[in-house]
Amino acid sequence: MTYCPPKLAEKNKSEINSAHSYRTLMGEVDWNRLHPAIKQRFEEKVSDSVTYSGVMRNVYLSFAGKVLAQVCRLIGTPLALYEGNDVPMTVNVYPDQKQNGMTWDRFYHYPTKPVNRVKSTKCILKDEGLVELVGFGFGMKLKVYEKEHAMYFESTEFFLLVGNKKLVIPDWLTPGKTLVYQRALDDQRFEFGLDVTHKWLGKVFHQVGEFVARN
Repeated sequence: MTYCPPKLAEKNKSEINSAHSYRTLMGEVDWNRLHPAIKQRFEEKVSDSVTYSGVMRNVYLSFAGKVLAQVCRLIGTPLALYEGNDVPMTVNVYPDQKQNGMTWDRFYHYPTKPVNRVKSTKCILKDEGLVELVGFGFGMKLKVYEKEHAMYFESTEFFLLVGNKKLVIPDWLTPGKTLVYQRALDDQRFEFGLDVTHKWLGKVFHQVGEFVARN
């Protein structure tokens, strides 16, 4: 379950959907450098559901990453729980009207493990910019930018929302600096990559895979 406290849930929809978009967050220069297929995927008016299928070529967790992934189950399942290679995946993306965002519902189909569901919701808010919420008020603020025609998301802070207050979590108490990208391989297929690097523990998570829209 993804929880959005009142401070976020009660934002005016017109402020989120009209005044703010990935294009306005990035700026025209960065936006226009993106591959056309990436722009279409994240354009302002995209709010329909879509399903992606693909294969995560590599899912890596360090020992510390495995411990963190299990601990984070207390707030949902924001992280993949197991390592693997060539892991089939299904990703459902659909609007969340309550949170005024888009939910990314990911299913890792490990051959010898239970299906691992990882769910989060991205919201673009007037005062906060882009945030990703994972559950019980926990989330991270993201900077979005272009690099080599790909779209990058980089965490700038982790937080906990309690009522109307936002508490910033110290870096050493978080999984670490999170960097995610989508890179177009052609007009249909794209590469997804994720790296999480802790200030003291080093790289704790790494994923890279290839996906295509099914509908």
